[in-house]
Amino acid sequence: MGISYIISVYLHILFAAIWIGGMLFLPLVLLPSIKQVSNKIDILYATGIKFRVYGWMSIFGLILTGVYNMYAKGIPFSITYLATDTYGKLFGTKLLLFSCMLTIVTVHDFYIGNKAIDQMRIDNSTKFRIIARWSGRINLMLSLAIAFLGVAISRGGF
Repeated sequence: MGISYIISVYLHILFAAIWIGGMLFLPLVLLPSIKQVSNKIDILYATGIKFRVYGWMSIFGLILTGVYNMYAKGIPFSITYLATDTYGKLFGTKLLLFSCMLTIVTVHDFYIGNKAIDQMRIDNSTKFRIIARWSGRINLMLSLAIAFLGVAISRGGF
């Protein structure tokens, strides 16, 4: 394996760090910091939009580097391999979780999040705010599970 593979793995880890770090930043740092601020909805919206750009850049980076890493390691991308080989099953699980995460983040970013912000601006109802909060939590858990599987896969499995 050459330098291009090492760079690709490095970028894959960097994109994952940006993605997971951003998701941890919001509930652990931003939300507690703006709890008493009068324009917290505007701050939350602006931060969400800004992170959306870097988040999606990270997701596309993860897809590109992930595909390249598979190719460089000679990992076959077939249903048979993903369903029968022990290593393939781990990889297939990672792909399935990534697909779920991608679906949830798409709905969260382009529908639920906007509805929650709109709802918070109009009244204090919580329907979309609760859904947005839970979709974010689920995505964080999926992302952490994906990262765990990535480590397991890189170390040869369980």
